[in-house]
Amino acid sequence: MKDRASEYSKRQDGAATVFDVTPASAPKFIYLVIIGAVIGLIGLGMIASGGIFMILMAAFAIWYGWFRDQRPKGHKATSTFRVSPEQIEAGGRTFKKDEIHRLILKNGITDKELPIQQWTTNRNEMAGMAHRAKLSTVANSLNVETGGKSFMLAGGMDETTAYGLLTDVSKVLGWSPA
Repeated sequence: MKDRASEYSKRQDGAATVFDVTPASAPKFIYLVIIGAVIGLIGLGMIASGGIFMILMAAFAIWYGWFRDQRPKGHKATSTFRVSPEQIEAGGRTFKKDEIHRLILKNGITDKELPIQQWTTNRNEMAGMAHRAKLSTVANSLNVETGGKSFMLAGGMDETTAYGLLTDVSKVLGWSPA
């Protein structure tokens, strides 16, 4: 399975522009796959004395590292929404232009986290942090804020796709990008 980059397309539907957003593939957690393989080999060597449990743990670690997408739900699925000069329609909701506070880009992994320095010598913890940082590169979303709440329009994007989408949606609304 080839890794997929995020992308969006737009098309006219009457006075509205319809945006179809395809999220990027999540990166594989290779460190966990390697640890699973090592545990599996050890389990095979201990098959006569209860290595089955280690083999099962290894299989789970390999599956989790290779197939599990740890991004929030909205960053894994394609999104479609409509934008007209007067409103945005997404997920069965309508956001009137006059009620929208702003359009923003958020990150589904690092949301509300301040950048802090963490010092650790634990290799497993460092590998987890490195994977999370890699995952955050394809967990950007375009959100609309109204009524004191934020609603995701589309997620799972890299920065280039997210900024492009923000620009195009802003143009349809007649705003300059924030």
